[in-house]
Amino acid sequence: MKERQFEVIIGSLLHDIGKVLHRFDDGRNHSQSGYDFLKNEVKMEQKEILDQVRYHHGKQLGQAKIADNSCAYITYIADNIASMTDRREKNTDNSGFQKDIPLHSIFNILNGNNQDKSYWPEMMDSNKINYPSDEKIEYREGFYADVKQRISRCLTEFSWKPDYINSLLEVLEATLSFIPSSTNKGELADISLYDHVKLTAAFASCIQEYLEEKHEENYKEILFQQAKKFYDDKVFLLYSLDISGIQSFIYTISSKGALKGLRARSFYLEIVVEHMIDELLFQNGLSRANLIYSGGGHAYILLSNTQMTKEKLLKFEAETNQWFLQNFSIELYIASGWKECSANDLRNEPKGIYQMIFQEISHQISEKKMNRYSAEDILKLNDNQPGVDGRECRVCKGSEHLNEDNECEICANLLKMSNDILHGKFFVVRGEKTTDALPLPGGRYLVSDNTTERLKDRMRSDHHYIRSYGKNEFFMGEAIATKLWVGDYVHGDDFKILGKSSQGLERLGILRADIDNLGQAFVRGFESEANGQRYVTLSRTATFSRKLSIFFKHHINYILENGRYFLKDREDKQRNAAIVYSGGDDVFVVGSWDDIIGFAIDLHQSLEKFSQGMLHISGGIGIYPISYPIALMAKETGVLEDTSKGVEGKNAITLFDENYVFSWNTLIQKILGEKFSLIQKFFHGRKEADKANGKNFLYHMLELIRGVKNGDKINLARYAYLLARMEPDKEASKEEKDEYERFSKTMYQWVKCSKEEDIKQLEMAIYIYVYLIREKGE
Repeated sequence: MKERQFEVIIGSLLHDIGKVLHRFDDGRNHSQSGYDFLKNEVKMEQKEILDQVRYHHGKQLGQAKIADNSCAYITYIADNIASMTDRREKNTDNSGFQKDIPLHSIFNILNGNNQDKSYWPEMMDSNKINYPSDEKIEYREGFYADVKQRISRCLTEFSWKPDYINSLLEVLEATLSFIPSSTNKGELADISLYDHVKLTAAFASCIQEYLEEKHEENYKEILFQQAKKFYDDKVFLLYSLDISGIQSFIYTISSKGALKGLRARSFYLEIVVEHMIDELLFQNGLSRANLIYSGGGHAYILLSNTQMTKEKLLKFEAETNQWFLQNFSIELYIASGWKECSANDLRNEPKGIYQMIFQEISHQISEKKMNRYSAEDILKLNDNQPGVDGRECRVCKGSEHLNEDNECEICANLLKMSNDILHGKFFVVRGEKTTDALPLPGGRYLVSDNTTERLKDRMRSDHHYIRSYGKNEFFMGEAIATKLWVGDYVHGDDFKILGKSSQGLERLGILRADIDNLGQAFVRGFESEANGQRYVTLSRTATFSRKLSIFFKHHINYILENGRYFLKDREDKQRNAAIVYSGGDDVFVVGSWDDIIGFAIDLHQSLEKFSQGMLHISGGIGIYPISYPIALMAKETGVLEDTSKGVEGKNAITLFDENYVFSWNTLIQKILGEKFSLIQKFFHGRKEADKANGKNFLYHMLELIRGVKNGDKINLARYAYLLARMEPDKEASKEEKDEYERFSKTMYQWVKCSKEEDIKQLEMAIYIYVYLIREKGE
């Protein structure tokens, strides 16, 4: 990264640091207070950076005695572009500024919503979920004091060079994510200060590259005096990449160490994608400030619209696909697309242009997926011969570089690294191959480090060190790419442990789920009848994307760690489960079957609360013997998920079989809250002999219910007789008799009405209860 670009990025990331001071105890203009803070407390000496903080507003910039090519002009216009996409007026007569305004929720205006929820001001060290709240949020001056202290301490430790940019992003994300960018009472305050400065840095770095290629040096004229004209220039490229074949790659696995293997392959692929993003940004002299979204094998990145950028993108895509072919044949493939856009385009001026950008990019990606390989590629693929001895990898079925256990190099090293992937903290990208390293695109290799000390030592002494990734922990240091939010919860290291930890029936549960209509929400979610397209902007897309990514990659760990809904109450609230993968919109979790049902409900309810009811998930839950092939589990549960997606309105869950698809409310309220609870209450506390008879009674009941469902009236009479046989004897207490009366009448009524929905609900309630009381080994 060039020195000039580094100064632009740092200056634009810190340009609004004075807002923290203003909300603490400094009543001056935030530009001046930010400048004084960096110069006097942090002891920053770089004039170009300090000028960007001091002169990023037009009034001060117009009076500043600085060079015509000062970076301050870049940060000024980048801040204006970000503000134009951030700050949209509310339907209100309020005016003026109020420093104690809390951050409002981005979901207040998503999908036609019209709520007014806010976040409690806090830093992101806590694993707890900061849900949007209706409560009056109290201003806490001490919070801003803590934020100032933490930022000051971190900045004082920094070396001001390019390798520390991503560490600065880490600090700002940790401290500014729940602080509003704007305190104007007449504007929405739903963009955090972190999202604002990050987007400002993205715009600024692209503008600098764009002007440099055009050999423009009079920034004052172009960006300040003629700013209005510049807003229409096609300065930016919105770039997207999409990887095909992810699920096939993950599920290509043998039964030996299946859970570790699944998680290892999933995490490895996630690192491959993040590495590709970082390599692309590095090649273009940019930072992760330009990453708009990453998850589930997809990414959006803001780049500069230069000829050099386009050439690098074409080369990057071609070389990456060649790397995929060499290492994984046709299993994985990257398709990408981009669209030139102006600052006005990214704030949806003229109306409708913003959606057209995404539509055009999506069309390009689809076209590439339809025509993946050149004639030369196809000839090479057809010329590939199996190994000379006819052996193939027992995992991926490849035939290259097999060891004595019939494993190829990648599969063998994935198995070796699986424990580190489960429990490790840091993962390092190196430029030299070692014995156990995993290959990455661009001639790079991945190894793991389990302690901070080992990582720091490697940074100091490893000449082949390139960058590192921390997992779910903020960590500062030289050449840290980022902290990756990773859904890595595990409580039970293999399928056998998870199956045996089930209550009742020893079976595995699999949940596959994703968000309904996410693509539509992503592109058109901020358009509504009441607001039109006023809030359709890049800043809200970026904020929305980041919120979702944090929920499914970070908060999901907390949800599993602190279970809430249980079929049978217990003290330990940790789920017996493990995340296979959890991306921006897609979840695959395996565990004991009862915990998977409970977790699915927790996930649904947590997302409803997190998104204020504006986002829903649909999924499928399969139940399997421990030894069942994982590829079949994944495939069959995927069919169940598709079944839920196929019902009107979606927002559904399919349990065990395609015939049992229910809305979430039906599962929670009707099946579990009503029918299952009635059965559980009736049999709870009965003698063991009665419980055994109860299982037989329920099995017989299921047979009769199926007959009634098919219109057999004789089965209804038998069903009534069966209920009568459960009547307590004369010596039973009045409480037992009353309980039986309620049970038998209600059970009979549900079946007598012959409503298919009621009967299906009752069948499912019986299934769940019977599975729950099955003896081990039965």
